[in-house]
Amino acid sequence: MKKKLKVGVIQFNPKSYNYEHNLSKAINLSTKALKEGAKLIVLPELFDSGYCVEDKDRDFSIDFKSKHPTLQALKKLTKEYEAYIIACSIERDKNLYDSAYIIDKEGKIEIYRKIYLWGDESKRFSRGNKYPVFELDFKEFKIKIGLQICYEVGFSEGARFLALQGAKIICYTAAYSKIRSYAWDLASRARALENGVFVLAANRCGNEFSKLSKKELHFGGKSKIINPKGEVIKELLEEEDFIISELDLDEVKEQRKTIPYLKDLNLKLNRNMLKKIHLKIKE
Repeated sequence: MKKKLKVGVIQFNPKSYNYEHNLSKAINLSTKALKEGAKLIVLPELFDSGYCVEDKDRDFSIDFKSKHPTLQALKKLTKEYEAYIIACSIERDKNLYDSAYIIDKEGKIEIYRKIYLWGDESKRFSRGNKYPVFELDFKEFKIKIGLQICYEVGFSEGARFLALQGAKIICYTAAYSKIRSYAWDLASRARALENGVFVLAANRCGNEFSKLSKKELHFGGKSKIINPKGEVIKELLEEEDFIISELDLDEVKEQRKTIPYLKDLNLKLNRNMLKKIHLKIKE
Protein backbone atom coordinates (compact mmCIF):
# COMPACT_ATOMS: atom_id res chain seq x y z
CA MET A 1 0.00 0.00 0.00
CA LYS A 2 1.32 3.41 -1.00
CA LYS A 3 1.89 5.77 1.90
CA LYS A 4 0.84 9.22 0.73
CA LEU A 5 0.36 12.30 2.85
CA LYS A 6 -0.87 15.74 1.82
CA VAL A 7 0.93 18.50 3.72
CA GLY A 8 0.61 22.28 3.89
CA VAL A 9 3.14 24.99 4.75
CA ILE A 10 1.92 28.44 5.81
CA GLN A 11 3.74 31.73 5.24
CA PHE A 12 2.61 35.15 6.45
CA ASN A 13 3.72 38.35 8.19
CA PRO A 14 2.95 38.23 11.93
CA LYS A 15 2.83 41.69 13.49
CA SER A 16 4.39 42.50 16.88
CA TYR A 17 1.82 42.47 19.72
CA ASN A 18 -1.11 42.10 17.29
CA TYR A 19 -2.34 38.76 18.58
CA GLU A 20 -5.83 38.94 17.06
CA HIS A 21 -4.51 39.76 13.60
CA ASN A 22 -1.85 37.05 13.72
CA LEU A 23 -4.14 34.29 14.94
CA SER A 24 -6.84 35.26 12.42
CA LYS A 25 -4.34 35.19 9.54
CA ALA A 26 -2.92 31.82 10.63
CA ILE A 27 -6.36 30.24 11.02
CA ASN A 28 -7.55 31.60 7.68
CA LEU A 29 -4.57 30.27 5.71
CA SER A 30 -4.52 26.97 7.60
CA THR A 31 -8.24 26.46 6.94
CA LYS A 32 -7.72 26.97 3.22
CA ALA A 33 -4.95 24.37 3.19
CA LEU A 34 -7.02 21.94 5.25
CA LYS A 35 -9.99 22.34 2.90
CA GLU A 36 -7.69 21.31 0.06
CA GLY A 37 -6.95 18.08 1.91
CA ALA A 38 -3.81 18.80 3.92
CA LYS A 39 -3.48 16.55 6.97
CA LEU A 40 -0.32 18.14 8.36
CA ILE A 41 0.12 21.93 8.60
CA VAL A 42 3.27 23.86 9.57
CA LEU A 43 3.17 27.50 10.78
CA PRO A 44 6.07 29.98 11.14
CA GLU A 45 8.05 30.71 14.31
CA LEU A 46 6.28 32.78 17.03
CA PHE A 47 3.35 33.13 14.66
CA ASP A 48 0.85 34.38 17.24
CA SER A 49 2.87 36.97 19.19
CA GLY A 50 5.11 38.24 16.44
CA TYR A 51 8.88 37.82 16.72
CA CYS A 52 9.88 41.17 18.24
CA VAL A 53 7.93 41.31 21.50
CA GLU A 54 11.06 41.26 23.65
CA ASP A 55 9.65 43.60 26.30
CA LYS A 56 6.42 41.57 26.55
CA ASP A 57 7.63 37.98 26.18
CA ARG A 58 6.00 36.81 29.38
CA ASP A 59 2.72 38.55 28.54
CA PHE A 60 2.55 36.70 25.21
CA SER A 61 3.76 33.36 26.56
CA ILE A 62 1.58 30.25 26.75
CA ASP A 63 1.23 27.64 29.46
CA PHE A 64 0.61 24.57 27.30
CA LYS A 65 -1.50 23.02 30.03
CA SER A 66 -3.93 25.96 29.92
CA LYS A 67 -6.92 26.77 27.70
CA HIS A 68 -5.10 29.58 25.95
CA PRO A 69 -6.93 31.07 22.92
CA THR A 70 -4.11 30.06 20.56
CA LEU A 71 -4.32 26.44 21.66
CA GLN A 72 -8.12 26.42 21.62
CA ALA A 73 -8.27 27.83 18.08
CA LEU A 74 -5.73 25.31 16.75
CA LYS A 75 -7.40 22.42 18.56
CA LYS A 76 -10.70 23.35 16.95
CA LEU A 77 -9.13 23.06 13.50
CA THR A 78 -7.34 19.77 14.16
CA LYS A 79 -10.56 18.24 15.47
CA GLU A 80 -12.74 19.52 12.61
CA TYR A 81 -10.38 18.37 9.85
CA GLU A 82 -8.85 15.38 11.66
CA ALA A 83 -5.39 16.75 11.03
CA TYR A 84 -2.19 17.76 12.80
CA ILE A 85 -0.94 21.34 13.16
CA ILE A 86 2.65 22.26 13.98
CA ALA A 87 3.01 25.74 15.44
CA CYS A 88 5.59 27.75 17.38
CA SER A 89 4.95 30.12 20.30
CA ILE A 90 6.59 31.45 23.44
CA GLU A 91 6.16 28.72 26.05
CA ARG A 92 5.86 29.54 29.74
CA ASP A 93 6.94 26.85 32.17
CA LYS A 94 9.40 27.59 34.98
CA ASN A 95 11.28 29.56 32.31
CA LEU A 96 10.38 30.94 28.90
CA TYR A 97 11.15 28.89 25.78
CA ASP A 98 10.88 29.33 22.03
CA SER A 99 8.88 26.14 21.46
CA ALA A 100 7.49 24.27 18.48
CA TYR A 101 4.54 21.99 19.19
CA ILE A 102 2.22 19.51 17.53
CA ILE A 103 -1.52 19.45 18.18
CA ASP A 104 -3.50 16.37 17.14
CA LYS A 105 -7.22 15.87 16.55
CA GLU A 106 -7.72 14.89 20.19
CA GLY A 107 -6.11 18.12 21.37
CA LYS A 108 -2.98 16.41 22.64
CA ILE A 109 0.14 18.60 22.55
CA GLU A 110 3.74 17.45 21.99
CA ILE A 111 6.53 19.99 22.52
CA TYR A 112 10.04 20.67 21.23
CA ARG A 113 12.09 23.47 22.81
CA LYS A 114 14.60 25.35 20.67
CA ILE A 115 18.19 24.39 21.53
CA TYR A 116 20.25 26.73 19.36
CA LEU A 117 19.13 30.28 20.08
CA TRP A 118 20.00 33.02 17.60
CA GLY A 119 21.60 36.26 18.80
CA ASP A 120 19.46 38.13 21.33
CA GLU A 121 17.16 35.11 21.77
CA SER A 122 19.56 33.92 24.47
CA LYS A 123 18.54 37.00 26.50
CA ARG A 124 14.87 36.07 26.13
CA PHE A 125 14.63 32.30 26.31
CA SER A 126 16.09 29.25 28.02
CA ARG A 127 17.53 26.47 25.86
CA GLY A 128 15.95 23.11 25.25
CA ASN A 129 18.05 19.98 25.71
CA LYS A 130 16.26 17.13 23.91
CA TYR A 131 15.70 15.90 20.35
CA PRO A 132 12.36 14.11 20.60
CA VAL A 133 10.76 12.29 17.67
CA PHE A 134 6.98 12.11 17.45
CA GLU A 135 4.91 9.37 15.83
CA LEU A 136 1.80 10.66 14.05
CA ASP A 137 -1.11 8.33 13.26
CA PHE A 138 -2.82 8.88 9.90
CA LYS A 139 -5.10 5.80 10.19
CA GLU A 140 -3.67 3.97 7.15
CA PHE A 141 -0.11 4.38 8.45
CA LYS A 142 2.02 5.99 11.13
CA ILE A 143 4.96 8.27 10.46
CA LYS A 144 7.70 9.65 12.68
CA ILE A 145 8.58 13.33 12.43
CA GLY A 146 11.05 15.68 14.08
CA LEU A 147 10.86 19.41 14.80
CA GLN A 148 13.50 22.12 14.50
CA ILE A 149 13.30 25.91 14.73
CA CYS A 150 14.79 28.54 12.40
CA TYR A 151 18.57 28.94 13.05
CA GLU A 152 18.75 25.20 13.77
CA VAL A 153 18.45 24.45 10.04
CA GLY A 154 22.21 25.16 9.93
CA PHE A 155 23.07 22.57 12.59
CA SER A 156 23.26 19.29 10.70
CA GLU A 157 23.60 17.18 13.83
CA GLY A 158 20.07 18.07 14.97
CA ALA A 159 18.46 16.73 11.81
CA ARG A 160 20.78 13.71 11.89
CA PHE A 161 19.76 12.85 15.48
CA LEU A 162 16.11 12.98 14.41
CA ALA A 163 16.65 10.85 11.31
CA LEU A 164 18.60 8.24 13.28
CA GLN A 165 15.59 7.95 15.60
CA GLY A 166 13.35 7.17 12.65
CA ALA A 167 12.08 10.57 11.52
CA LYS A 168 11.02 10.60 7.86
CA ILE A 169 9.79 14.19 7.88
CA ILE A 170 11.57 17.12 9.55
CA CYS A 171 9.60 20.33 10.02
CA TYR A 172 11.30 23.70 10.40
CA THR A 173 9.26 26.58 11.76
CA ALA A 174 11.15 29.81 11.25
CA ALA A 175 11.57 33.57 11.35
CA TYR A 176 14.62 33.53 9.10
CA SER A 177 16.12 36.80 7.91
CA LYS A 178 16.08 37.92 4.30
CA ILE A 179 19.77 38.85 4.32
CA ARG A 180 20.67 35.23 5.15
CA SER A 181 18.25 33.57 2.72
CA TYR A 182 21.20 31.92 0.96
CA ALA A 183 21.80 29.86 4.13
CA TRP A 184 18.10 29.01 4.50
CA ASP A 185 17.93 27.79 0.89
CA LEU A 186 21.06 25.67 0.95
CA ALA A 187 20.80 24.27 4.49
CA SER A 188 17.15 23.18 4.18
CA ARG A 189 17.96 21.21 1.02
CA ALA A 190 21.11 19.76 2.56
CA ARG A 191 19.24 18.51 5.64
CA ALA A 192 16.78 16.69 3.37
CA LEU A 193 19.44 15.10 1.15
CA GLU A 194 21.92 13.99 3.81
CA ASN A 195 19.20 12.30 5.88
CA GLY A 196 16.88 11.09 3.11
CA VAL A 197 13.88 12.91 4.62
CA PHE A 198 11.15 15.25 3.50
CA VAL A 199 11.64 18.78 4.84
CA LEU A 200 8.72 21.13 5.47
CA ALA A 201 10.19 24.60 6.00
CA ALA A 202 7.73 27.31 7.09
CA ASN A 203 9.33 30.74 7.22
CA ARG A 204 7.64 34.08 7.86
CA CYS A 205 7.83 37.18 5.67
CA GLY A 206 7.56 40.93 6.37
CA ASN A 207 9.34 43.22 8.83
CA GLU A 208 9.45 43.90 12.58
CA PHE A 209 11.46 46.26 14.78
CA SER A 210 13.67 44.71 17.46
CA LYS A 211 13.70 46.47 20.83
CA LEU A 212 17.00 44.76 21.73
CA SER A 213 19.06 45.41 18.60
CA LYS A 214 17.24 48.68 17.79
CA LYS A 215 17.07 47.53 14.17
CA GLU A 216 14.39 46.75 11.62
CA LEU A 217 14.40 43.02 10.91
CA HIS A 218 13.52 41.86 7.40
CA PHE A 219 12.31 38.26 7.09
CA GLY A 220 12.91 36.27 3.94
CA GLY A 221 9.90 34.04 3.34
CA LYS A 222 10.82 31.35 0.77
CA SER A 223 8.92 28.64 2.63
CA LYS A 224 9.30 25.33 0.87
CA ILE A 225 8.59 21.61 0.69
CA ILE A 226 11.64 19.50 -0.15
CA ASN A 227 11.88 15.83 -1.11
CA PRO A 228 14.48 13.31 0.17
CA LYS A 229 16.73 14.04 -2.83
CA GLY A 230 17.03 17.65 -1.70
CA GLU A 231 14.81 18.88 -4.54
CA VAL A 232 12.36 21.72 -3.88
CA ILE A 233 8.85 20.49 -4.72
CA LYS A 234 6.95 23.68 -3.88
CA GLU A 235 8.15 27.13 -2.79
CA LEU A 236 6.81 30.58 -2.00
CA LEU A 237 8.65 33.86 -2.47
CA GLU A 238 7.82 36.68 -0.04
CA GLU A 239 4.03 36.70 -0.29
CA GLU A 240 1.50 35.66 2.36
CA ASP A 241 0.14 32.34 1.15
CA PHE A 242 0.33 28.58 1.60
CA ILE A 243 1.70 25.67 -0.41
CA ILE A 244 0.45 22.09 -0.53
CA SER A 245 2.00 18.88 -1.79
CA GLU A 246 1.18 15.19 -1.58
CA LEU A 247 4.22 13.33 -0.31
CA ASP A 248 4.95 9.75 -1.37
CA LEU A 249 6.55 8.55 1.85
CA ASP A 250 8.03 5.50 0.13
CA GLU A 251 10.51 7.93 -1.46
CA VAL A 252 12.31 8.06 1.89
CA LYS A 253 13.15 4.36 1.77
CA GLU A 254 14.16 4.53 -1.88
CA GLN A 255 16.45 7.52 -1.43
CA ARG A 256 18.10 5.98 1.63
CA LYS A 257 18.92 2.97 -0.56
CA THR A 258 20.20 5.18 -3.38
CA ILE A 259 22.58 7.09 -1.09
CA PRO A 260 22.86 5.19 2.22
CA TYR A 261 24.25 7.95 4.44
CA LEU A 262 22.47 6.71 7.56
CA LYS A 263 23.34 3.06 6.99
CA ASP A 264 27.04 3.79 6.43
CA LEU A 265 27.41 6.31 9.24
CA ASN A 266 30.22 5.25 11.61
CA LEU A 267 28.60 5.97 14.96
CA LYS A 268 31.42 4.41 16.98
CA LEU A 269 34.01 6.66 15.33
CA ASN A 270 31.79 9.70 15.81
CA ARG A 271 31.35 8.94 19.52
CA ASN A 272 35.09 8.57 19.99
CA MET A 273 35.82 11.80 18.12
CA LEU A 274 33.26 13.71 20.18
CA LYS A 275 34.86 12.43 23.39
CA LYS A 276 38.30 13.56 22.23
CA ILE A 277 37.02 16.97 21.17
CA HIS A 278 35.19 17.38 24.48
CA LEU A 279 38.38 16.56 26.43
CA LYS A 280 40.37 19.10 24.41
CA ILE A 281 37.79 21.79 25.05
CA LYS A 282 37.98 21.10 28.80
CA GLU A 283 41.81 21.39 28.84
